[in-house]
Amino acid sequence: MSEDLERALTERAWRDPAFADELRTDPAAALARLGVEVPPGLRIDVRVQRRDTLYYVIPPAADDGGSGDEIVNQMDLWRSGDQFCWILPQHAKVALLAMRQAHRRWAAEQEGSAS
Repeated sequence: MSEDLERALTERAWRDPAFADELRTDPAAALARLGVEVPPGLRIDVRVQRRDTLYYVIPPAADDGGSGDEIVNQMDLWRSGDQFCWILPQHAKVALLAMRQAHRRWAAEQEGSAS
């Protein structure tokens, strides 16, 4: 099992259709199977990429009636390896880093118990 969260998610979804379905319908439960607890209030929307589809994410509207430039600048795109990306608001970065770290610890424990 990979210690890289994104690789572990992708590889498990590729080989386990039930896990892939759960990842789409209940991401928090699927992530829990990989040792990751999703923080309260953080929603995760998983999309299975199609080769013939372009994905466009519209950022949230500005609450103050401003131009929206600030909101666009508060969104971030993180890439992991060649196949996985996260599009997230700035405040979710800390949660994502904690989720990645939780998975690394869990994967290391799994590896240790298998030996």
